[in-house]
Amino acid sequence: MARKSNDDLFEGSTMSFGDHLEELRVCLFRSVVGIGVGCVVGFLIANSVVRFFQSPLEQAMERYYIENALVDVVGDYGELTYEIRRIILDEKLVPAPLQIDASRLAETLRLTYPERFSGLEISTYWMTAGDLLPGGAKTIAGELHRAAKARSASREKQLWNLLEPNQQQTVSGLATAQAELSRAQVAQLLTILNDVAGQRGWHESAELTTEAGPDAATALAIRTALAKKFDPEQSRRLNKLLIADMFPGSLKPARVNLLQLFTWQPVKIKFQTLNAQEPFMIWMKAALMTGLTLASPYIFYQIWMFVAAGLYPHEKNHVYIYLPLSLLLFAAGASLAFLFVFEPVLDFLFTFNRGMNAEFEPRIGEWLGFVLILPIGFGVGFQLPLVMLFVNRVGLITLETYIAQWRIAVLVIFIVAMILTPAEPISMTLMAGPLCLLYLVGIGMCKYMPKGRSPFAEAYEP
Repeated sequence: MARKSNDDLFEGSTMSFGDHLEELRVCLFRSVVGIGVGCVVGFLIANSVVRFFQSPLEQAMERYYIENALVDVVGDYGELTYEIRRIILDEKLVPAPLQIDASRLAETLRLTYPERFSGLEISTYWMTAGDLLPGGAKTIAGELHRAAKARSASREKQLWNLLEPNQQQTVSGLATAQAELSRAQVAQLLTILNDVAGQRGWHESAELTTEAGPDAATALAIRTALAKKFDPEQSRRLNKLLIADMFPGSLKPARVNLLQLFTWQPVKIKFQTLNAQEPFMIWMKAALMTGLTLASPYIFYQIWMFVAAGLYPHEKNHVYIYLPLSLLLFAAGASLAFLFVFEPVLDFLFTFNRGMNAEFEPRIGEWLGFVLILPIGFGVGFQLPLVMLFVNRVGLITLETYIAQWRIAVLVIFIVAMILTPAEPISMTLMAGPLCLLYLVGIGMCKYMPKGRSPFAEAYEP
């Protein structure tokens, strides 16, 4: 018959209760010293740790900006050529549109390099492709062509009469073209309109002596000033206003002549902070967490030295077997999250920014919280096989129950994965999938791991 244990926990021990307390105090003091040394090291490498955890987000944001550039460049350049694609993908340069006042640019070039650009003349009031609305060139050509055949006098008729015979022939060809006008054909029409805009007789014709349209007040003021003193540039400005009022559905309201250029800039990833002390607090958190992580093996060793003195040999063997396995599972879960989960999760979340045309400027504090919670959640979730084995060995759930209730187990796994991961489906699915496999591993461990006598049985003493 097994001998029942005595109520005196320290019977047969060479150490008194006070000695045990003194040993605990020493272990705790050594642990605190270990934490202090770890935190000192953490303060030295905190910036490197923060940059390391920023790398997944930086890579995801770089892919996001490059994919947006591949889409936007089609609208800017009209096509995505092989050469442009190589610049974006290989050199990681993205185009940024830039609007320049062409007349000011010409004036600057004339003043800066007079020997090269003294004859460069660009009027602020020239018409450019930017003044045309979609399909506007063909519409203008069509209206002028129809006005040529009409007998009644009109502004369109007067404009047609100011054209040279070859210009009239060009406009008629553009009006009767079956396909959409090419860039060269649009340039031909703009040249003709700019030629008319430079003629004084256009705004002095009888059909245009009465101001009309939304720019009537401005046109009247310019006409009054021209009556006092003629200025060719103001004459062109008035003609442009009148032409824009004549074709409101084809031309934008008169504006300054802007030249659209593109600058190629490297992809820049920036993180946002909302107050002055936030970067310092993030640095402190990173340093403290790094210190605790570096000191944790020493802390666990001190705790183990205190606890192991009171364990039976077979209990120590259990720790030697299952503690390394638990650490291995935790490391596997955290590594899976950092190496394989961040990328698809961030790419999935960025699709909503692209769909809503929203710019993404992440706060570094929120991102570090996300990048730390996800690996920890995966590491804790990967302890599932050990939890199953423990519950089975203490007699709460049998192996047959694990096998019979696998459907309910899968449902519980998905619920737990939803709790341990952020509020999006990708990370939940990427956690739940491996956990379902680990559930099978847990069943195998319950079935094939050696079974000893229950340490919870009454009067059990090896």
